[in-house]
Order: sequence, then C-alpha cells, then structure tokens
Amino acid sequence: MARVQSALLRNWRLKLSALGLSVFLWALVQTEPLSQETLSSVPVFVDVTDTAWTLAGAPSPETVELRLGGPAREIIRLIRDGTSVRVPVPAVGSRDTLIALQRDWVQLGQRAGVTVESVSPATMRVSFERAVTRSLPVAMRLQGELPSDLSFSSEPRLSPDTVVVRGPESRLASLDSVPLMPLDLGRVRDSDIVTLPIDTTGLGAPSVLPPDATVAIRVEPRIEREFDGQVVHVDVRDPAVQLQVDPPSIRVRILGARTLVIAMDLSLLRVSVPESSVVGMLPGEERVVRVQVDGVSALLTASPAIDVVRVRRVGGAAEEVERDPT
Repeated sequence: MARVQSALLRNWRLKLSALGLSVFLWALVQTEPLSQETLSSVPVFVDVTDTAWTLAGAPSPETVELRLGGPAREIIRLIRDGTSVRVPVPAVGSRDTLIALQRDWVQLGQRAGVTVESVSPATMRVSFERAVTRSLPVAMRLQGELPSDLSFSSEPRLSPDTVVVRGPESRLASLDSVPLMPLDLGRVRDSDIVTLPIDTTGLGAPSVLPPDATVAIRVEPRIEREFDGQVVHVDVRDPAVQLQVDPPSIRVRILGARTLVIAMDLSLLRVSVPESSVVGMLPGEERVVRVQVDGVSALLTASPAIDVVRVRRVGGAAEEVERDPT
C-alpha cells in the first residue's frame, strides 16, 4: 500500500499540471466558436441508375455555391479535403428535367457539427438520352519519340484490346474505337507495363468497363551494325534491257534494339532501284535514282551509305546498228 501511495505522490506537481492542461484543452474544444463559410465552384455530379437512360451532357450549372455552418476547424478541414454535390436519379421521367437540389446531397464526409445552410442556385437542369451498350476496340496512342539510346524490341502490346462502353446513343453510334490517353514515349526509360485510362472526352459521360488498359513496352539499348558490299539490284521485267549501276554495291547501316540487330538474317537484306525509276530509258541514257532497302524488320532502321546511284542503259549506236543492218 505504501508503495502505491509513493508512486502516486511522485512528481505530483507535474501530474497535476498535465491534468489541468487536459481539462483546459477539453473546455476549449467544447466552447469552439461556430462559423459560417461560403464555398464557390463546388462540382455537381449526377448519378443515373436508370439503366435505360444516360446523361446527354453536363448538367446546368456544373458547379454550385454552398453556405456552410459549424465549427470553424471542421469547415476548414472540409474546404481542404474538398466536397461535391451528388444528385441521385433512380428513374428518368423525361428527356429534360429540372431538379431541386437538396442539402443532404452535399458530401460532408461526416464532419461533426457541419451543416449545409443553403445551395445556390437551388435548381439545376439535366438532359437525358437513351443509353446503348457497345463493345469497341481500344486505340493505343503513342506520342513523342523514345530516348535516342533506346529502341523497341517488340511492338507495344495492349490489354485488353476491347472494352464495353455504355453511353448516349448519338455519341456512340458512329464510333469504331475508343482511344487511350496518350503515352509519352519520351518518358520511357526501361521496359515496363503502363496503365492508362480510356479517354472519354466528348462521349457524354459514358461508363466504360474496364475503365483503363495496360500497354506493355519492351525496349533495349539501341545499337548499329554496318554491312559492306551490298549489291544494288535493278528491277526490270524486260530481259533485253541491260542496265549498269554505279557504284554496283554500297554499305548499309542497320539501327535498332540489340537482339533484333544481332539476330537479323542478312540473306533477307536487299538493296535495289525500283523499276519505276528506270522505266523508258533509252540506250546510252543515264539517270541518277534513289535506292531502297528491303528485308528489314519494321522495328529496325536501314540507312544506306549513299541515297542515290547512277544507272546507265547499256547500248547506244552499236545497238542501233545491230537492230538496223541497212
């Protein structure tokens, strides 16, 4: 018993001060003054649960002004966290409806003592439209360029490639796909799987399931290889036409992802002059024409050391004599 009394009396002045401070803070909270604040530009959201209808557009107005009352500290917290007005529509009676806004639709987040004194304006107009549901392919959007030291080692892959969209019939009827928000390739630093939301801009507040998709990006360090002595072929259908190319062979540089460049099948590489560039050439005529490189993956870049060659049709006066001996 003596030990308990000794523990209670030890530092009794400090313990008494702490008790007094606690009582003071409790009394301060109980006597906190009430306040009134006005919140402007509070967003309004309309929740349509009637499955036959959907919003034809944004409500009018899209924001309202709230007059709040209650403890100043709670109102400040509410302003900091943000609030909104959510309007439930369980059944649609007409395409154009005037709705009286109710104070209990304001999302207060269980702030103790905070009340909604007024909502201004007191009404809002909402337009509805018949809803349709469609399964649509997802369109991937890539913008910008990969960093100069990286290249794709495979095509970007999208998952899922289709989504179910429910929205206004007038907006969805003409759609052949729905786009993802764009992926900025300039921010890519390594292979990754990126989740992007479906871009519903201009679709009249549809519902989309799933609301996003993933894009799998596979990249590798960018390297280059040079292949010398690649013969320049001239594609002509008439075997009687003989053409000479100067230079007869050139060097080709291949750039791209390391594994693709290393594994490239050199036998598929072909440098040529298109037939359209030499059609109608007369004996002895020369033309400077552009070359093209084929047999390279779409993920690789082929750069010939020179872009143009000189092509000459063999023949001339001697050939004409052979054709007309008289």
